[in-house]
Parts: sequence; C-alpha cells; structure tokens
Amino acid sequence: MSKAIIYACSHRGGGNSDRAVDLLAKGVHEAGGEADVLYIRNHEVMHCLACGFCDKSIDRRGCERCVLGEKDDAWKLFEPLFTARTVLFASPIYFYHLPSMLKTWIDRSQQFWTAKMTGEKWVAGLPQRTAHTVFVAGRPKGEKLFEGARVTLKYFLHNLNYTLADPLVFRGVDDRNDLREQSDFETRIIELGRHAWETSS
Repeated sequence: MSKAIIYACSHRGGGNSDRAVDLLAKGVHEAGGEADVLYIRNHEVMHCLACGFCDKSIDRRGCERCVLGEKDDAWKLFEPLFTARTVLFASPIYFYHLPSMLKTWIDRSQQFWTAKMTGEKWVAGLPQRTAHTVFVAGRPKGEKLFEGARVTLKYFLHNLNYTLADPLVFRGVDDRNDLREQSDFETRIIELGRHAWETSS
C-alpha cells in the first residue's frame, strides 16, 4: 500500500473541486508521498439495477460480482480502494448532497456490503485505514449542508474498512476561481493532504 488515491468528484472540470484535488496532491507530495488522481466524470458508470446478483454471487469478486461489471468502469474506480494507503475525496455539494455521478458509482458498491457481512476475506480482511474529504459548497449557510454527503461517504467506505475523518468544509465557494482567491483555504487543503499521508501506514 504505497499510494494515496484522490477522487475528483465534480462534473465540471477546472473548478473549485479540481483545485482542491491539486492541493491535496501537493500536500501528499510535500509529505514525501505519491498520489494518483481519478476523475469520476471521465468514467462511464451505469446505474445499479437492484437485481440482487451481487448478493447471490458469494466469493465472486471484481467484474464478475456484478452483472454490469464488464460493461462500464465501476470496478476500475473501486479497485484502487483495495490497495490505497489512504484515500481522499474532493467534491462539490449539489442540493445538500454528493454529485449524481459519484452517487451512481457508490450505489454500485452493494457487493462490498454483502462480502463484508458474509465474512469474505477479500473485503472483510482488508486493513483498517482512514479516508479524508474536502467538501465545497456555493451555498453560504445551512446547518446540515454537508451532512447527507458525509453520511453517504462514511457508510460506503466503512464496507471497505475505511474510517472517514471529519470533512474539511468550505461554504460560499461557487465561482470557479473562488478557492484560488482564498489563500487560507488553500493552505488548509494542502495541510490535509500532508496530514493524510503522514498519519497513514
């Protein structure tokens, strides 16, 4: 487990979430680590069919565990989660939640819940690790603005033996250059990347 994996979750390229990804990677590199970036928007992920195939296919893994497994890129996005030293997400908030492309991918992870609950070693035997996230929202207020996104990521990652640390959140970040104009915000994101690497093993 030698790399950090950073998931870029925005539908829009070149915006605040992409900037956060660059800053997270910078922090990892400053700490002496290596990071790979995966842009969700660059991958085709089909919607879960709720067919139950993955619940019945005990001990199958990878593309074979899902009826859609050979038809899209969902497994290509899942696979790095097995070997990452730490994982980080940078995501905008859309209507108090995660962007639809990211949520569609997460919905395809039912196989991991089943595998963990039935004690399949390829999932249940994964080491305990910590995940981190940066959320950016255009809305400047809202008591539970980030809660839905946080809870969904928490339980998605739990099935792969990740604990989600408290998210780093920013409000009122809407225009694509808003983050660049806040040096304190950028410093905090770099520090998170550095911390994620230094506290992982």
